[in-house]
Amino acid sequence: MTWLEEEISLISRKPDKSKLNGYDSIVQNIRKSGKEDLYAELVYALKFGSSRKGGYYNSALFIEHGVAILEDLLITLADGIASMYLELISVDSSLSNEMNNLGFSFCTLSTRALQRLRNEVALHQWLHQNMAAVASMYEDRFDLCILESQLIESRGNETENISLPVKRTKELRALVGWRYYFSLFLELADITMPIVKTIVAKVSDAISFFLVSLIGRSLGLIYSGIRNSLRLN
Repeated sequence: MTWLEEEISLISRKPDKSKLNGYDSIVQNIRKSGKEDLYAELVYALKFGSSRKGGYYNSALFIEHGVAILEDLLITLADGIASMYLELISVDSSLSNEMNNLGFSFCTLSTRALQRLRNEVALHQWLHQNMAAVASMYEDRFDLCILESQLIESRGNETENISLPVKRTKELRALVGWRYYFSLFLELADITMPIVKTIVAKVSDAISFFLVSLIGRSLGLIYSGIRNSLRLN
């Protein structure tokens, strides 16, 4: 946040700090992912060497998966900062015009490419927060992004997803709005899917039987017609 304020101060003598409202959105993204308590207890365990009294997770979780959780936290913060940066330099921000007037170039992408990237990021975040995150709560797991060093230099550092099984009933019960209705949809899908699969299988078998019988009867009639014509000749 300090770095961004300094960058804005280079452009304007009176920087508008209201443009740097991404901090709240980053925290909101963490809360929607259901990882707020996980991150908080990890920081507590790293600082004091033991799990927090009355916490939701024991120290064994952080001993075994602490590195992965920490990497996921860093990636989440970096992703939030990058999203905030995209908002600052997008065409909808007045900061973009100020940079152009003063000759600053923070991004080499064209306006169209930048807006496409910004929209893709926003769509990905919405799908993750309202669908993927809810599904992971319902399945009692945390989806963690970890850093993976590749031996091939051209690929550099990439992220890899791992699944951490943890009971998440508390977060699931706290869902509201669209996220709550999506959890109900998942529950309904679990109930109706076996019935739908059975109906589809029965209908498929019936159609197959009908087609086989119809084709077989048609072939029989064609064969009988050919045989009778041959006898007449």
